[in-house]
Amino acid sequence: MRVRFTRPAQADLKRIHAYVSQENPTEASRLIAQLMERGRSLGDSPYEGRETDEPNARVVVVPNLRYFIFYTIAGDEVHVTHIRHTSRRRPLNWQR
Repeated sequence: MRVRFTRPAQADLKRIHAYVSQENPTEASRLIAQLMERGRSLGDSPYEGRETDEPNARVVVVPNLRYFIFYTIAGDEVHVTHIRHTSRRRPLNWQR
């Protein structure tokens, strides 16, 4: 399946990069590359993530990095919708 990072997911990646870059720009780039690679791998096994309480939404945990990758499956595409560190709470205005 094709994998697409939605605008909110792209914004999440930019925020993650900006935050980590404050301490270590090299590590920030490596982290983003790993998160994107993990997101892309969902195209090979889109149903590996567990279902969430949001309709049609699934999540995988990137354990070594401690990030959640939220996504939906639409037709023959996987849409990565959000990427969030495991220590962060769900936003009150959560939107897919």
